[in-house]
Amino acid sequence: MSRKRLELAVLAFGAAFLLLIGLSFRPGRRPAATSPGPSPETTAPAGAGQATTVLSGVDFTESVRGKPVFRIRSEKTVGFGPGAGLLPNWYALEGVELTVYTEEGTPVTVRGDRADYEERSKKARLTGNVRWTDEDGSLGETERVEFRPDTRTLEISAPLHFVRGTFDLRAASGSYDVRGRLVRLTGPVKGSGTGEGSGGLSELAADGALFRRTEGLVELKGNVAASSLSGDRVTADALVLKLEETGKRVEWARATGHVRGVLAGHVRGVLVGASGGKTPGAPNAASAAPPAAGASMPRSYAGEQAAIFFAADGATRSLGLLGSPAWVEEPARRVEARAIDVAFEGGRAVSATARGEVRIRTQEAAARSGRAAIAFAPGGDVETMELAERVEISAGGRSGRAERVVQVPARSVWLLTGGPGSSATVEDDGARVSAARIELTRVPEGLRAEGNARAVFVGKPGEPRAPTLVGDPGKPTHGKAERMVFDQTARTAHLSGGASLWQGESSLFADDITLNDAARTVVAVGHVRALLERPPAGRGAGAPTRSTITARRMIYQDAGGTATFEDGVSIVRGSWRARAQRGAAYFAGEPQRRIERVELVGSVEVHDAAAGRDATAEKATDYPAEGRTVLEGKPARVSDRDGNRVAGATLTIRDRGRSVEVTAPEGGKTETIHRTKPS
Repeated sequence: MSRKRLELAVLAFGAAFLLLIGLSFRPGRRPAATSPGPSPETTAPAGAGQATTVLSGVDFTESVRGKPVFRIRSEKTVGFGPGAGLLPNWYALEGVELTVYTEEGTPVTVRGDRADYEERSKKARLTGNVRWTDEDGSLGETERVEFRPDTRTLEISAPLHFVRGTFDLRAASGSYDVRGRLVRLTGPVKGSGTGEGSGGLSELAADGALFRRTEGLVELKGNVAASSLSGDRVTADALVLKLEETGKRVEWARATGHVRGVLAGHVRGVLVGASGGKTPGAPNAASAAPPAAGASMPRSYAGEQAAIFFAADGATRSLGLLGSPAWVEEPARRVEARAIDVAFEGGRAVSATARGEVRIRTQEAAARSGRAAIAFAPGGDVETMELAERVEISAGGRSGRAERVVQVPARSVWLLTGGPGSSATVEDDGARVSAARIELTRVPEGLRAEGNARAVFVGKPGEPRAPTLVGDPGKPTHGKAERMVFDQTARTAHLSGGASLWQGESSLFADDITLNDAARTVVAVGHVRALLERPPAGRGAGAPTRSTITARRMIYQDAGGTATFEDGVSIVRGSWRARAQRGAAYFAGEPQRRIERVELVGSVEVHDAAAGRDATAEKATDYPAEGRTVLEGKPARVSDRDGNRVAGATLTIRDRGRSVEVTAPEGGKTETIHRTKPS
C-alpha cells in the first residue's frame, strides 16, 4: 500500500513540475517502475539539492505550441531539489537518447552514457561516450555535449570524432545548430580517409570549420590544407566546399588567401606547348618534349583566390585562379596572370585562358600579353596558343612584339599580327623585321613578313657583313617590301613587291631582291635602280659622287665586290648619262666599300649635258672618283654641240669632260674633225 502511495506521489509531483514550467509534454512510452531510491553513483552539482525523485524507463517529448522541440529517453532518471515534496531543479539521467527536432529536415539523435537537465536554464548535458548519427549515415563521437533548447544547439566542449563512410574527422570542440543545420568545429581540425564516399577528399586540416548542411557547404578557415584521392592538394587561409544533395560528392571548391595547390598527373599540357626545340628565326615558347602518354605531370598553382569545379566522377572539370599574379606551373613551364582558367574533360586539360598582365615562361622562351588562350590536343600537347593585347615574346636572343600572336605547334608555326596603326616586330641581335603579319616557321626554319614589311640588317660581331650591296657594313642597312621571306636553313632573304635596301644616300630598288648570305650575293630583278654614293676619300676631298644605275636585273657578288647589271642598263651621274646592254660596278675599300668604277658593254651611248658632248662605243669604263671615262670601240666616237668629232680605238675623257685623249688602234688611224667658229 505504501509503495502504491509513493508512485502516486511521484506522478503528482511530476505533473506539478510540468505545470509549473509552463511547457507541454507529450509522453512516450509509460515509465516502467519507480526505483526504490537514487543510485549511489548519481551525483549532483553543488546547490542542486538532494535526490527527491527516481524513475526508470523515462521517455518524454518537449513541445512548444504543439510542435516537438526534443525528446529524451533514458534508462534511469534521478531528480534533485530543495527537499522532498518540492519540485526538482536538476535531473540526472543514465543511458540517455536525445532527439532534437526542427521545423524542416530530419531530427538529430544523440546518445550518451549520462546526462543532466537543469530546470532553470532548460539545458541538457550529455557525457560519457556521447555519439550521434544523421540521415546520411554519419557518426559523431565525443565525451561531452550540451543541448540548448532555446537555440536548438548542441555545444561540444570536448574533442570530437566524426566518421562518414571511410572519412575520419577530428576536432578540438564544436557545435551543431540543429535548427539552422550548422556544424561548427574549432581546431585543430584534421581529417583523413580513402576518398570513397567523401567526393574524393582524402586529407583535411584547418583551424576551424563550418558545415552548412542546408546549403551543402563546408567552410574551412585558418591554415587550411586538403588533398584528394587523385593526388590533388591545396592550402589556403580559407576553403569552401560545395557538396551535392546526397553529400557524397564535392561539386566545387573555392579557396581564398595565400592559395597554393597541386593538380596531380591526370592533367597534361596545361598552359604552354610541349613541342621540342626552338622556333628558328623567331621567339619560341616551347620547351622540352612532353612526357610519354600516361606519364604523371603534376601542375602547381597559386593565387589569392581559386575555384575548382568537379565532374560527377570526382575529376577536375575546371580551375579558376585570381591573383596579383596567380600562376600555374608544370615541369619547365610557368604562366602568370591576374586571372587564369583551365577547363578539363575526361581528366585532361582541353583549354586554358589567362587575362591581365599575362606572363609565360619556359626553359627557352618567355612571353607577355594582356590575354592568352590555349587549346590542347587529345594527347595533351598544345594544339594552338593565342596571345593578344601588347604581346611580347623572346627566345634564343630573339624577341617579338605584336598585337596578336598565334602558335600552331603541329605546324611549327608562330603567327604575329599587328593592330590598327601598329606592326608586328621581330628582333634578333639588333636586326629587326616588322610587318602587318609575320609568320615564323621551324621546318623550314625561317620568317615570312607580309604587309608593308620593313627590315633592319645588322652584321653580328665576328660574322661577315650581310651582302646588301649598299653602305657601310658597320652600320645598319634598311629594307622595305610588301613581302619578306627569310630562310635560316638556306641563309637567304627574299624581298618582293616594291623591294628596296638603303643606307644613308645609297639604295637599291627592284621588284624583287634576294640576299644569299651563304653565297654572299644579292640578286635584284625587275625595274632595278641602284643609287650608289661614293663618300669623299678624306677631309677636303670635295662633295661625294652619286651614281644611279638602272637595269632589269642585277647580281652582286660580295667576294669580288662586283655588281653585274643586265638588260637595258643606264647610269646617271649628275649631268652625265650612259646607256648599254650590260654593265658592271666594281667596289673596293675596307671596311667601307666605295664604288671604284663602272663598266658598260654593248652599244654604249654616253651623253654629258654639262660638256655638251655625246659618245658611242662598244665599251665604256667610268671612274667616278677621278671624273674620267674611257671609251673603247672600232672605233669609239665623241662629238660635241659645236660639231667637233673624234674617233679612235680608245677615247679617254678626263677632267670631267674638259679634255679628250685619243688612242689609235694598233696599225690604224685616228679621226678628228674640228669645226672652227666664224669670227
